[in-house]
Amino acid sequence: MKILTPEQYQKKGMRLQKMEKMASRAMYHAMIKRNKALRKEVFMETRHGHTRTVWYGFENPSPGPLLIDLHGGGFILGSPEMDERMNIEWSRLLGCRIISIDYPKAPGHPFPAAVDQVYAILEYLWEHAKVYGIDKARIAIGGHSAGANLTAVTCMKAKKEGKIQPVCQFMNCPPLDMATSAIEKPLPKGCIPPKFAYMFDSSYLAGNDGHDPNISPVYAQDEDLKGLPPALIIVAGRDSLHDEGVRYYNRLTENGVDAQLLDYPFGRHCFMLKKSTLTTDAFEKVTRFLQQHLLGVSAGESGQKE
Repeated sequence: MKILTPEQYQKKGMRLQKMEKMASRAMYHAMIKRNKALRKEVFMETRHGHTRTVWYGFENPSPGPLLIDLHGGGFILGSPEMDERMNIEWSRLLGCRIISIDYPKAPGHPFPAAVDQVYAILEYLWEHAKVYGIDKARIAIGGHSAGANLTAVTCMKAKKEGKIQPVCQFMNCPPLDMATSAIEKPLPKGCIPPKFAYMFDSSYLAGNDGHDPNISPVYAQDEDLKGLPPALIIVAGRDSLHDEGVRYYNRLTENGVDAQLLDYPFGRHCFMLKKSTLTTDAFEKVTRFLQQHLLGVSAGESGQKE
């Protein structure tokens, strides 16, 4: 595979962003119109800038739990609309509020822009919990692909800051080792082509050291992992990120974190975004995990079977 210069990857990433924006505008138009009563766009301002978010479940006046959602897209693509079907369903099933963050994207906003903005928004919501009817003792965070990486990093940052403690975290097909080149990772049939994965990683890193735990959580020190909130990690056998997800799960359990691993040998990267029997199974298990930690409902009480 031909390796391009950082500048060339930046140009390719920006072209890809423009193409995706044009395509997604048409793709999500009908869905946004159909879900108008269930969603609300809110533009939030923090010390790190202006960010679009999409809110679900805030029509309930009683204080309730909050789930922060972080979409995927290789750190350069994607939007909250990717996760809207799941977020609306989780809001209904859990009776919780959900905020999906359209975090800043590389290559225009490489690391640490997304990390800083996600944490700043979480901090603002925690500080203004009463205003928005959020039970600050019941805040969870979860994400898909790049958003799963940001989930892990945000939880580590929250622990280090010692101010906010999410009750749980879930990570769907997370990229957690960006020090290892996409070319060197496993390439099972159906995985994201390494030339695309390499472009995503290069655009996000922008010259930063991939061994930084705030980029690659698998390299975190033991003391940074001890005391993290309960975690659920989904990995897929036909995903080049499978092994690093398993590795992070092992790091968490070795450091006393209550962690679960859902391993789907025949799943592709972020299969949960498409309808399938695997998606149904994973969705139900994540729902039970959130019920347990956000609502205090045990697996038996949820009425769902394995």
